[in-house]
Amino acid sequence: MGGGGLGYLRQTAGADTRPFDPRVLGRLLRYVQPYRRHLWLAVTVAVGGSLMTVLAPYLLKVGIDQGILARRAHVVLLTAGLYLATRLIAAVLSAVQTVEVNRLGNGAVYDLREALFAKLMELGLRFFDREPVGVLVSNGTNDVTALSNLVSSGIVSIITDGVTLLGIIIVMLAISPLLALASFAVLPVLVLVTRSFQGRAVRAYRNVRTRIGQLTAEFEEGISGVRVTQAFTREAENARRFLRVNQANVEANMDAAVVNSLFGPAVNMISTAGTVVVLWFGGALVLHTTVTIGTLVAFLNYLSRFFQPIQDLTQQYNAVQQAMAAAEKIFGVLDVPAEVRDRDGAGDMPLLAGHVRFRDVSFAYVPGRQAVSHLDFELPAGTRAALVGPTGAGKTTVAALLLRFYDPDEGSVEVDGVDLRNTTQSSYRRQTAIVLQEPVLFSATVADNIRYGRLDATMDDVEAAAAAVGADRFIRRLPQGYDTPVGERGTRLAQGEKQLLSFARALLADPRVLVLDEATANVDSESEHQVQVALETLLAGRTSLIIAHRLSTIRDADVLLVVDHGEIVERGSHADLLEAGGLYAGLYQRYGTMAAGFSHGT
Repeated sequence: MGGGGLGYLRQTAGADTRPFDPRVLGRLLRYVQPYRRHLWLAVTVAVGGSLMTVLAPYLLKVGIDQGILARRAHVVLLTAGLYLATRLIAAVLSAVQTVEVNRLGNGAVYDLREALFAKLMELGLRFFDREPVGVLVSNGTNDVTALSNLVSSGIVSIITDGVTLLGIIIVMLAISPLLALASFAVLPVLVLVTRSFQGRAVRAYRNVRTRIGQLTAEFEEGISGVRVTQAFTREAENARRFLRVNQANVEANMDAAVVNSLFGPAVNMISTAGTVVVLWFGGALVLHTTVTIGTLVAFLNYLSRFFQPIQDLTQQYNAVQQAMAAAEKIFGVLDVPAEVRDRDGAGDMPLLAGHVRFRDVSFAYVPGRQAVSHLDFELPAGTRAALVGPTGAGKTTVAALLLRFYDPDEGSVEVDGVDLRNTTQSSYRRQTAIVLQEPVLFSATVADNIRYGRLDATMDDVEAAAAAVGADRFIRRLPQGYDTPVGERGTRLAQGEKQLLSFARALLADPRVLVLDEATANVDSESEHQVQVALETLLAGRTSLIIAHRLSTIRDADVLLVVDHGEIVERGSHADLLEAGGLYAGLYQRYGTMAAGFSHGT
């Protein structure tokens, strides 16, 4: 996918060295705008704190010149009291600033993370077919955290340091232009050093963001596939693979650390050189009574503070680079166009009868490689249809098109005479349901998982649905009954129990169009009878599209659609197709009563 969106995301994924893009920062600042009251309050108190910082050395000058040297005790006492007051005021303002920038940062990051999650929920399956889950998780965690650091403190710090630096320069020029010019003599060196480090920082921090995403992806993949890893004794190989990714991440972070560690001492050396210049030149001026001792002391104080905001600003520049690298990835996801979208003026789908029509439908996941070609079939309302055929024949693609996870490249998918592209996705999908080979359960209670497709369902509704599919008996034996947490992905339940919960969920949603994608494939023989009884309850009176390899699931279908190489090559009842002696009969004879050739595939 080229151009914007995902293409943009991939272009920025590497450690590229493209210059800073103010448009990305401007877009990020739009998430700050709703919290601008906190921003302005934080900036106000930060500026006040900067003024206290600028005022403190001047009070030392007054205390020394007009107090100590003039032997005026009350001036010494007054300036000491004022100096203490500036420190106390600065401390209070700093506390207020900390609270406000956190309110600002947390609010903006909350909105950004919510926008990212909402975008991921609306993107089509084609996007998730291509993008590693771990990278997307990294976008929502590590990359958003990098933005949080910038928004929470970076923006205010940049303003504060800028005001502090400007104030120091003004005061230094005001009290002694000669000493000020001497102090600024090292600035050209500082500029050269800063520019050289900035280029390396851009590359280093972008590389860090990329490596973190790869590390997260590898970690997530390793955990989710641990059963297969152990089954094929791939632990050692996976550990070596993870070691390489982990090492690359360490190296990227070390590169960034080296850049950071070298810059600080370099600035300190330049600051030291500036101090030496001021001490030597200022000392000569004091000896010639051109400036006072108080002025020299104040200048030395200002000089120590002069380089701190410069160093802070450079560090913030590095933070901005990290945040920009993260923002480019996040905005890259936010810019991916939804491949399945509601057309302008799309209406709500009325209550469905469930009459399905595929009208000359063709679709390809990758251009030039057709997944299905010129599909043309009709299922009257209430029809129980089974899709059978070899692995990779296109069965799951047909089901995905019916549920409008994808739109066809050619032709149309119609339900009750309405092209699905002319209706809103939400109004249509509220009347459909899917049960998968691997039941998808969420980290919630049994009841919450059953009512997932119908949030307004009462507890009586939940229990009735569970009882109808035979799940009520095992649920009531659980420690907390319907309030029992099922664990992540339902790990606390047996496979058959998880499938019964997914049947109860589908039944409670009361869909008019139902897809079963290998829904009984992983059920053990002990649970099979109970699941088959539940299946009959679920299928009753609904238009159903069944992908299965168990003969018991497909034998009683009203029509079998035999798919091969993306085309329907046979259709009819189980008995008719056996008698015809075609592909279905061959698969049946080859695999016996299990008809294992009718397995899950695309």
